[in-house]
Amino acid sequence: MNYQYLLSPGTIGKLKLKNRTIMAPMSAALGNADGTVSDELTAYLAARARGGVGLIMTEYAFVQENGRSSDHQISVSDDRMIPGLKKMVDAVHENGAKICLQLQHGGRRSIVELTAPSPIPMDLKQPVPQVLTTTQVYRLVDDFIAAAVRAKKAGFDMVEVHCAHGYLLNDFVSPHANRRTDEFGGTVGGRAHAPVLIIEGIKKACGEDFPVSVRMSAEELVTDGHKKRDSAAMAQLFEAAGADLINVSCGVNGVGYGIAPAAIETGHNVEAAEEIARVLHIPVSVAGRINEPEYAESILRAGKAQFVSIGRALFADPDFVNKAAEGREAEICPCVGCLQRCYGSYGHGGVYRSCMINPFAMRETTMTLKPAVHKKKVVVVGAGPGGMEAAWTAAARGHEVRLYEKSGIPGGQLQIAAMPPHKQLLARAVAYYYTMCRKYGVDMTFDMEVTAEDIISEKPDVVILATGGAPIYPSRIPGLTQVKTLFGSEVLMGAPLRGDSALVIGGGAQGAETADYLGQLGYRTAVVEMREDIALDDAEATRRLLFRRYEEEKVKTYVGAKVTRVYEDGVDYETDGQVASLRGFDNIILSLGVRSYNPLEEQLKGRVPQLITAGDAASAQNAVNAIYTGAVAGTTI
Repeated sequence: MNYQYLLSPGTIGKLKLKNRTIMAPMSAALGNADGTVSDELTAYLAARARGGVGLIMTEYAFVQENGRSSDHQISVSDDRMIPGLKKMVDAVHENGAKICLQLQHGGRRSIVELTAPSPIPMDLKQPVPQVLTTTQVYRLVDDFIAAAVRAKKAGFDMVEVHCAHGYLLNDFVSPHANRRTDEFGGTVGGRAHAPVLIIEGIKKACGEDFPVSVRMSAEELVTDGHKKRDSAAMAQLFEAAGADLINVSCGVNGVGYGIAPAAIETGHNVEAAEEIARVLHIPVSVAGRINEPEYAESILRAGKAQFVSIGRALFADPDFVNKAAEGREAEICPCVGCLQRCYGSYGHGGVYRSCMINPFAMRETTMTLKPAVHKKKVVVVGAGPGGMEAAWTAAARGHEVRLYEKSGIPGGQLQIAAMPPHKQLLARAVAYYYTMCRKYGVDMTFDMEVTAEDIISEKPDVVILATGGAPIYPSRIPGLTQVKTLFGSEVLMGAPLRGDSALVIGGGAQGAETADYLGQLGYRTAVVEMREDIALDDAEATRRLLFRRYEEEKVKTYVGAKVTRVYEDGVDYETDGQVASLRGFDNIILSLGVRSYNPLEEQLKGRVPQLITAGDAASAQNAVNAIYTGAVAGTTI
């Protein structure tokens, strides 16, 4: 495709960019504990610069020590941070991109001290924050300006003032959080006064030619918060103060879709960006599930925004822009909106943040595709996500790889997982792995259940067993073996059902999604789960939308419920010591997870030079583990 607009040069103030792509500011959680820049963070950003993006906006950097929002957040609160920041800037410049530092104070989202414009807690779990005095607000303004001066000294091309997502400056501009009666409250001009002073101060201290962006939550998605029409009015004040770019996002305090799961529509902020752009003379950039270059191009062609901010799609593939420019769209590792590795507690407490589909993300210094010193003959058994990841990465390093799959199509558990509502992007991930296997010459054989003797006859140097898992069948439950049941995986892959109702036993990820699938088809559906809630391994944003659909579909849930007997039309279950029954269902569906399926390991031990098990074949867990262990296998043999 000809990306006439996406790849055309753009300008922010006096800053010239080679194209209209901006890497959205996202926490990679790679900063050092003292707020300094780490080698890992530098390598992560350099990889995205090398991948063709025009401008990199760093993750948030706190301007005051009490404004830190996470334990791996970088700091710009002191001059001693400048050398590390400069090293990061130089690495990005050397790899062909411009770079912007995002300036932030956590406010009610700080992990050090809760501060706010008004005495309103973020939610019921939080104490009332300390209200900033007028003097303290002016000191905050000065510290934002001082931080911008440090950024310029470090070589940054511009800065962004973080006025979104429920951080301190968002609380000032928002009628939801600001009830002040001094010059920093009241009217739209009063609520905008602090960021206006910051913008004006940065321009005075750093020069009119030093660009300033403002990130806004155009739709705050909370009671009495900003709507896009309000944000358009406020954006005019920022432009008048000297802002050179308005960067549009949404949501506050973790509410809304600042980090949107797959069930949220693509480009969910585009209409807000368009309304803001209509009243401004400066450019507007928009973020929010812009995960495909074709869609990014359409936004720009339609004139809805002047730049696109690409977020998790650059987690998933640092070469997103280059691949689009070279016509290699099928090779773009997709963001599937799963939130399984880039969201929540990941990145904190020592657990690295990454991408489920691309486990190389944020591990640029430790996991690489270095050419193999000794080329080997490798046999991979199983074309699920773990096996395909192992196969293509090994082949990319120069090994000769043969892949065997007993079914007729690739994907394993991912092809099943792609069937429920809003999970279709997982099919794109499978297509990506298949494309990469073909690109690097993996010899793939389908419809063949390979035996140990078949493998040995090929005289491989390495065998990787990625045979996946099999559904759990709890035969000890009374009555189960006398009843006709289906597995959730069979239902999702098209097994015929009876009647118009179904009871799903098991409310983990697959069980919850099977119920969602059946509910959308119109079946009267219920889920019974032994744990305290449904889909506990999913991200909270994903679960929230799942339960909203359950309400629409009238799916019933029974949690903390242990099934004690199965009948043709239902079950008995025990909860809180009481026994109850669910009867009158046409179908009983089992979805209790998987157990390892690994029939070849014992047969091959001691008979091949190197034997590796990966994914569910080694330990039945999830796709994150399967893909990661596949990548480890492919990069270490």
